[in-house]
Amino acid sequence: MAELGGLLQTERNFIRVELIDDPAAIAECSARAGHTGDRIICQRCGDADLTIAAILVVPAGGESQWALCAACLLEMP
Repeated sequence: MAELGGLLQTERNFIRVELIDDPAAIAECSARAGHTGDRIICQRCGDADLTIAAILVVPAGGESQWALCAACLLEMP
């Protein structure tokens, strides 16, 4: 445990995530999800005209994945 900014932090307060930002890896994730030939839509803003910049993968709970456009990715803390 560590104290950070007056708050007590433990390892259980954090989850491991993976950010996939390689275009080939994004295309591979898209194909595995059944989007072959279809565009992946940003799951934060829903704008179908924007290109996906990254996929955020959360391994805990079954490998949840969120596709994000560049604008939404840059808004993340």
